[in-house]
Amino acid sequence: KKHLFLILLLLVSLSVSAKKYKFNINHSCQVEIVRVAQQGMKYLKAWGVAGNADKAMDQAMQDAVAACLFTGVEGNQIAGKIPPITSGRDAYEAHKAFFDQFFTKGEFLNYVKNVNSGYPTGENNIATKGGRKVGIYVVVMYDNLRQLLEKEGIVKSLNSYF
Repeated sequence: KKHLFLILLLLVSLSVSAKKYKFNINHSCQVEIVRVAQQGMKYLKAWGVAGNADKAMDQAMQDAVAACLFTGVEGNQIAGKIPPITSGRDAYEAHKAFFDQFFTKGEFLNYVKNVNSGYPTGENNIATKGGRKVGIYVVVMYDNLRQLLEKEGIVKSLNSYF
């Protein structure tokens, strides 16, 4: 019984120490397409603002995923517009519990990768009144994100339209 108690205590302490992320659907994201990435992925630059550079980098990665899910990303002369995977705010409201957990528990990190070779510097790491504004290059696993939402019943699979 003593071992079971210790295991339960350990599990409780692990879940308490799990990192939490803030998520707000109304937060404005600054995300731009950089270039065409390999099939199923999107190569983006995202800006995050937070109290320190590490939190700003987390915010930028969250914003890149949120943009792919809800708003899409404007195209440029290098690459075309990225359409949002969902119907935007309507999909968020209809599946709020799923998306809030997805973002606040850090599950979004399974679908985005920071591809900077080091810590952002210069114009990509700016002091602000509240901390830092950091710009990072990320790759979003767009097709994998879509597959997750299909599996969860949030979006229809593309081949269901034929």
